[in-house]
Amino acid sequence: MTDVQLLGKTEIWMHGVDLDGADLPQLAETTAEVLALPRDKVFVTDVRESVVVFDVLVPRVPLDQVAGKQRLLLERVAQLAGVHVRPNAEVHSEGVLGVIGAPAESARRIVSEADRLERQVREYASGRVAVVATGAELVAGNVRDTNFEAAQEILGQAGFEVNAGGVVGDDEARIAGLVARLAGDGYGLVITTGGVGAEDKDRTVEALERLDPELATAVLASYKQGHGRHVKASVRIAVATLGWTTVVALPGPTHEVRLALPVLVERLAAGTSPPELVEALAVPLRASLPSHH
Repeated sequence: MTDVQLLGKTEIWMHGVDLDGADLPQLAETTAEVLALPRDKVFVTDVRESVVVFDVLVPRVPLDQVAGKQRLLLERVAQLAGVHVRPNAEVHSEGVLGVIGAPAESARRIVSEADRLERQVREYASGRVAVVATGAELVAGNVRDTNFEAAQEILGQAGFEVNAGGVVGDDEARIAGLVARLAGDGYGLVITTGGVGAEDKDRTVEALERLDPELATAVLASYKQGHGRHVKASVRIAVATLGWTTVVALPGPTHEVRLALPVLVERLAAGTSPPELVEALAVPLRASLPSHH
């Protein structure tokens, strides 16, 4: 199944549809059902003369479940009380959702072509890496980002194209925003360094939880909360998934990044799942910590 990004073009327009006492939530639910979309993510946002406008509140849609569905969609909404569908009615969108109005006989060709393009994009993206450095000291330019240099060396030798993804302070929203943008820019792997500790300023894992609430984490060290600077119970690394992109949150010290990267290369090549990957990364990192942790 090929999921495609809507890229902000989320409106669906039904032309030639007249309403007279229609139940708008029911109309939205029927539209969502036909297009195999979550019922709570499709809303009627505007009703004009012979026009009904819907908004789809999801970033991606399964192309094979929306392509060529115009006829079925109009037939289903015509069965609702208070909805009259004219013979020349049509469905369109300015973006990807425009495939709803494609001829049904063209749907299979559209999906097949999209599958081919998706495979090409996935293959291209899988070799591209962005490294994000977090921390106020890096933003201020007080220290050099040696983690990027380590990634260039280790991942570059493994055949990856490694790029600097940017530097961001210890702010959840900004970290999440930068990572999401890089994922949308076609990076198959985004590595963040720093911000995984137990202090209040360490917010990287929390930022990734905003993007992937089901991300996999592994504890490197545990602390008594409130002891010294430790306001959190543990130091954690994480692996999140954003569409085609794997996001790996590593510690800030470069010697720890160098311990983790060879494992990352090996496990990515093996197709290791996120929970297994994060545990594999944790093994050399835990071993490098003082024994009292």
